[in-house]
Amino acid sequence: MKRVLPFQVKEVLYFDIFHPIKPAEELGAKFVEFEDLLKKCDFIVSMCNLSEETKNLFNKKAFSSMKPNAKRTHQPKSGVVNQKDLYDALKNKVIRAAAIDVTIPEPLPKDHELLTLPNLIVTPHVASAETNVRHKMGDLAAENVLLGVKGQELKTPVPMPK
Repeated sequence: MKRVLPFQVKEVLYFDIFHPIKPAEELGAKFVEFEDLLKKCDFIVSMCNLSEETKNLFNKKAFSSMKPNAKRTHQPKSGVVNQKDLYDALKNKVIRAAAIDVTIPEPLPKDHELLTLPNLIVTPHVASAETNVRHKMGDLAAENVLLGVKGQELKTPVPMPK
């Protein structure tokens, strides 16, 4: 959230399959339903794990609901984006551009159709590979283990589907 503020973003919308997230609201983000997010946003960043609820979440229907000038990035587990539908949406200019960090398979074969698109950026699956990020991840994991052993609330609990 704090990283988008310098870009003078008018409004930050978000969707979470479990519930609104209090810290996001405190930073000024507004919770909306997934369909509204698709229709209203110029940039969509998906940061979700693969689950039954998120498998193929970004598919032909989702891309068709997005603004024609929409750009999306994807950093979570593979399977959240239907790659064939993404290819079609980009090729037919249903959405303007995309960037992905995760693919099926990984890495993509050099002759894969996604790699032919000028409006797609594919990066190696190393979004969290910065040294300082890895150190913070390790520190947080260790802190959560210690809190869990003590029977205390974790800093970053994972909400479980009901």
